[in-house]
Amino acid sequence: MNFILVQGARMRDVLVGAAYQAEDAAELVVAGVRFSVTRPFAGTATSVQRRLDEMAGRGAAERERAQRRAAAALDAAMTAVATSAVVNRLVDAQVERILRPLVRDILDDVLALLEKEPDRIQSLVRGQRDTMVDELVGRIRSGAAAGDDAVDRITTRVLRRDA
Repeated sequence: MNFILVQGARMRDVLVGAAYQAEDAAELVVAGVRFSVTRPFAGTATSVQRRLDEMAGRGAAERERAQRRAAAALDAAMTAVATSAVVNRLVDAQVERILRPLVRDILDDVLALLEKEPDRIQSLVRGQRDTMVDELVGRIRSGAAAGDDAVDRITTRVLRRDA
């Protein structure tokens, strides 16, 4: 239980730290925008347009980079959560609680059905036996055919040489 509390406190610290880092990043963005806006536009309309295009390109590149980093961070967080010991114990508990009784009940039903109707299992076993015999006979036939071909080739070579 202490482990869960320690993990919960650590996760809370991680989230608070992430929030402060996001605040720092936002302050830098705002400062950059203020700087860009307050710089005097000296020159022609072409140079102004060029500077606006540069800023728009930089903004698009930064947005894409932020999206990639956010996706990577989300993937890392999901992996950390999915592989955590707490989640593993939770899944194990649910499997024990739900899946094991379900499988036991289904297996009991199947065995009871087979006990009531043994003809079903007998036909299944016969079908498996027939399939295995057919497969074995097929392999023997293909092996014999390959052997016949090899003997025919050798015989042809030998008879041609003697001729």
